[in-house]
Amino acid sequence: MVKKIYIYSIIPDMAVDSQFVIENPSLKTGRKGKFISCTISDRTGKLSCRIWGPYGCGRDDIESVSRIITEYEGHIFRISGKADKFNDELTVNINDGLRYLSEPVDEKKVTTSDYIYSPADIDGNKTKIFELIDSIKNDGLKELVHTVIKKSDGFFDKPAARTKHHDYNGGLAEHSLEVAQIALSSCSSICGVRLNRDITLAGAILHDIGKCQSFKRKGLYFASLPAYSLIGHITPAMQTLSRYTSFVDDNTYQELLHIIQSHHGEYGEIRPQTPEAWAVHFADNTSAMLHEVSEDLKTAKKGEILWGKRSEGMVFCTESCEEEQPDEERKSPGAAKNQMTFTDCFD
Repeated sequence: MVKKIYIYSIIPDMAVDSQFVIENPSLKTGRKGKFISCTISDRTGKLSCRIWGPYGCGRDDIESVSRIITEYEGHIFRISGKADKFNDELTVNINDGLRYLSEPVDEKKVTTSDYIYSPADIDGNKTKIFELIDSIKNDGLKELVHTVIKKSDGFFDKPAARTKHHDYNGGLAEHSLEVAQIALSSCSSICGVRLNRDITLAGAILHDIGKCQSFKRKGLYFASLPAYSLIGHITPAMQTLSRYTSFVDDNTYQELLHIIQSHHGEYGEIRPQTPEAWAVHFADNTSAMLHEVSEDLKTAKKGEILWGKRSEGMVFCTESCEEEQPDEERKSPGAAKNQMTFTDCFD
């Protein structure tokens, strides 16, 4: 079964009939009755999808399909519908194509790599993270970070979020690497500011470690667990670190916990109170927000101002945001990225 249409090629008013992975299905109630909200994906990206059913479709039909795609979440389905731009968001709407959602596609008949979206360089990010860990001078802290990373299931493979930023395989490690790089590099240009490099680095790498307990593999992607919403990721991170208190002295341990517990900044229960904690908080926001804005602009045209669903604010498309990437960069997982560097100027 040859895949002919990819996410990156879909434009408004285009008829879509191809195979995609279904992610995050949710049965909802609108003005006209029940419908299913989900995300469809392939190796080139992700797109919003709404499943309405044909005219006269009953509630039972929608609920039946909802049960099927929820059971087979993360698997490949035939998606037949039409692309439309509504409220600045490109969406595929499914009406008559409901009949194709009674069962997933036989994955033995497709090339599964065509359906796994991950722009992250998983192996490269793994190498860079361990290089950063090895640069920690405090031996106990270095061993703690090494141990936590190695024992945290799926750290290098799982996403950093369900829908907002780095929501793809390998996104958690990629985001953690970016936060570490930004936290260290940004402070090199601020005169008179001195940070404990080891604590900053350890906190940056581990700030989202609790998310390893928020996702599980389902089909070709990682689905969020109930704990993702019910507990969040800070409490599991604190519980994880509590197993390794003997690796460092009490002061170092408390400083590390403070970074993790306060990395949400003004929106968290604990506000950052150290330069290291503020550095990680701002680095976290920078990595997340730039990815969110970038994703929001993928369907924008030059000069267009629109509401960004991910960034939750207005975004503007400059000339550079409309420049097209070569097809191979868009289609290939782990495409080469510009890597940041930083100057080591810390205590």
